[in-house]
Amino acid sequence: MTLADPAAAKATLRMFVRTRRKILAREVPQAAWMVAEVGRAPLAARFPQASRQVAALYHGVGSELSTHVLADGLAAAGWTLALPSVEGEAGRMVFRIWDRTRPLVRDAIGLQAPSIDQPLVQPDLVVLPLLAFDRQGRRLGQGGGYYDRALEDLKARRDVFALGLAYSGQETANLPHEPHDQALDAILTEKEYIAVKV
Repeated sequence: MTLADPAAAKATLRMFVRTRRKILAREVPQAAWMVAEVGRAPLAARFPQASRQVAALYHGVGSELSTHVLADGLAAAGWTLALPSVEGEAGRMVFRIWDRTRPLVRDAIGLQAPSIDQPLVQPDLVVLPLLAFDRQGRRLGQGGGYYDRALEDLKARRDVFALGLAYSGQETANLPHEPHDQALDAILTEKEYIAVKV
């Protein structure tokens, strides 16, 4: 594993950080509540017009930090909520309204998503799950590239704020990165809100 081969470095790192995240999920079972509380003031300051904006969260899988408490707070502040959905033969990630009174369905890669009769939206805020992050805004995801492609597409058309959600113990200095990787604008953990300096 060398810095000249970031793809290989990422693949090796994923094996370690998946285990670390599972441990953190057991050690900090109240993290979803803590994250929502830590994020309340900085998100309100960053998005004073919440009632006119769309927040795309995710439906957590396994040891991913749950977004349900954060979703409650955003909805109470007036946000319209959405979830990602990977659709079509090309596996394109789109975002659909999340009506929490309706059941979710499986998307093209088996994740819980709104049904295709829910309206498509272009979010102002995208909350992403992480395997690891650093303070330069780099993230390590599962490796499918869905969020990178979706964020690149969104940013070509409008301003969008990418917020990584993670346990503080997922911080990893100097993550390997590739040209197509989309940077985070901030990271929210159970301990702090980290604004990425550009």
